[in-house]
Amino acid sequence: MAKNRIFTVGFDLPGDEFEYVEFDSDTTLLDADIILFEPTLGNVISYESYNGKNLLSDHSSFSVKQRLDHWRSEIIAAVEAGKLVIVYLAKPRECYRYTGQKQHSGTGRSRVTTNIVTEVSSYEAIPNLKNVTPKSGTEIQIDRDAKYLTPYWTEFSSFSPYEVEIDGEFKHILLRSRSGNRTLGATVRNAMGTLLFLPPIRYDQKTFVRHDKKSEKSYWTTEALQFGKRLVASLGALAGNLRQTGQATPPPSWTEESKFRLASEGRLETEISDCSASIAALQAKKKILEEELLHAGSLRRLLFEQGKPLEAAILEALRLLGFDAQPFADGESEFDCVFISPEGRCLGEAEGKDNKAINIDKFSQLERNLQEDFSRDNIAEYAKGALFGNAFRLSLPNERGDFFTEKCLSAAKRVAAALVRTPDLFEPAKYLQENPGDGGYAKQCRDAIFEANGDIVAFPAPQVSDTSVLEVQSHSEEGKPNIQVNTDAPPDDGAPVTSDVMHLSS
Repeated sequence: MAKNRIFTVGFDLPGDEFEYVEFDSDTTLLDADIILFEPTLGNVISYESYNGKNLLSDHSSFSVKQRLDHWRSEIIAAVEAGKLVIVYLAKPRECYRYTGQKQHSGTGRSRVTTNIVTEVSSYEAIPNLKNVTPKSGTEIQIDRDAKYLTPYWTEFSSFSPYEVEIDGEFKHILLRSRSGNRTLGATVRNAMGTLLFLPPIRYDQKTFVRHDKKSEKSYWTTEALQFGKRLVASLGALAGNLRQTGQATPPPSWTEESKFRLASEGRLETEISDCSASIAALQAKKKILEEELLHAGSLRRLLFEQGKPLEAAILEALRLLGFDAQPFADGESEFDCVFISPEGRCLGEAEGKDNKAINIDKFSQLERNLQEDFSRDNIAEYAKGALFGNAFRLSLPNERGDFFTEKCLSAAKRVAAALVRTPDLFEPAKYLQENPGDGGYAKQCRDAIFEANGDIVAFPAPQVSDTSVLEVQSHSEEGKPNIQVNTDAPPDDGAPVTSDVMHLSS
């Protein structure tokens, strides 16, 4: 059987089967099959207290908030990706942290600065919980409908005292207090994954951990390692059962012994291996297609990019317009773009700006490049200059200001250069990519560049005939798809609750 990869976040368990993940790391949970998460705040630094609780240092205040947000999003993503995530409900860690906000009052020497702080809890990393109340005890009853949890709970309930009671958005309540009025364990399931809330694993340190005085190191005992192997087997069975649609009892770990194996299982495992090989081949093909898809959409970089990615998109667009367009470098000179067509030869420079217009500095560089290009031995006449600008590049094109400064426009007039707003180049290039045979339109676009003597290039609109017709296919009753939507009816008891997927993102 395939081995489950198990992550433990915030705590450690005995055995090499468990991969311990530091709370302070940025590890993704999507690499694991089963995630065991115990809410914590990690290694924080506190130099003072506030209202009887520790007040984190400035750095810890920032890092803790960052880590809690990271783990919350990772837990949600893992469940949506079909993983089993078990949150072990440990007693919450709570303190205060600086928010980074400050208030000032008074002036001069009397001025007072107030740092704003807020409470922070280890449970901020956990979705679907409304309230977590510290309560401790050992008397726990399992719900009679929680059949898939029964083997795990039978074996590990003696290691699972409760430390909190919870309230939240759950599909099923699994564990209750002896009186039945406190929720101690629950589950949230979507169509793919499962989020389980269970009491934490607690063991006797003296029985499970051995300290070597000479090396000053600690080791798991044999008893601890045996406990870890039983836990791994039980978690694997639990995860396997949850992947099935029903709530059949998961097989106990002892049923995996060879004397209980059936001949058909070996054959099926071989077929699964063959399927895995096919999946690997499809994944390789998928990767190639994704790379092709990335390239297919590369013209969009004309809308928002800068630097080398913008230059590459400009070259691609110019080639679609019918230019022989290449970057130029010969060891002495280096130009962003030299592009040639029957209409003439051009030399271009490109610039992208986050939130301002293209200024005279870039145009001055274009002028220097034109002079440098003309001084080369094999060049008999000046190239036409073209400045490609992507101003205010992160805003919607129709919400941007002027692309070029007044000085830039004046300098372009003086040398009869063409000014090209790269978003304006997108539509002609897109049309020509989709209609490569329209040489007449490509020539019109080239002419627009050569005719722009100190002006912003106005590319002509492609002559697209408006003859497209949309048709809604009608079905007979016999062939009509059976699609029904009922937003009022509650889901079936045995089916995953669709709304839980929404809750996970809350």
